[in-house]
Amino acid sequence: MSDTAGGRTPEEQALADEIEQTREHLGETVEALAAKADVKARAQRRAAEVKSSLRGKARAAKDKVTEQAGELRGEAAAKTARAKNTAQAKTAQAKDAAQATAARAKDTAQATAARAKDTAQATAAQAKDTAQATSAPVRDQVTTGAARAARAVRDATPAPVQRSAGQAMAVVRGHRGKASAAAAAVAVLVLAWLAIRRRHR
Repeated sequence: MSDTAGGRTPEEQALADEIEQTREHLGETVEALAAKADVKARAQRRAAEVKSSLRGKARAAKDKVTEQAGELRGEAAAKTARAKNTAQAKTAQAKDAAQATAARAKDTAQATAARAKDTAQATAAQAKDTAQATSAPVRDQVTTGAARAARAVRDATPAPVQRSAGQAMAVVRGHRGKASAAAAAVAVLVLAWLAIRRRHR
């Protein structure tokens, strides 16, 4: 009882079919496993690529941050230098302005003092001239009055008293100043006159 078509018995044919099916299943399983293995490899490669990309981005970000920090430090240093230069310039300007103001104030004070000195000297000269001009008439009046009084007293004074008065006048003339001499003479004559009047009483 053999199979004329394939030279196999039905059992052998069934076994062969089963083996073929099993081989096909194994092939599919191997392909599936290979596909799965390829997916894992692709995932690993993708993960590596992503990791490398992240590392590159991290380095780029770090470099950018470092560069920005350097730029910021440079800008800050430049601003600090500009601020320092501005402050120094303003300080120099303020110093120059203060010196100029002090110089102007000194010049003004000197000019004011000079004007005040000139004014004081002019006022003193005017006062001196006024005093001299005023004292001359007064001195003349005193001298004239004293002379008149002396003549009146002399006319009314007896001869002995006049001799005494003359001696007194000689002493008085030794003093400086006409007004002082005249006043002293008048005083002497008046005293003599009073003495005479007291005697007659």
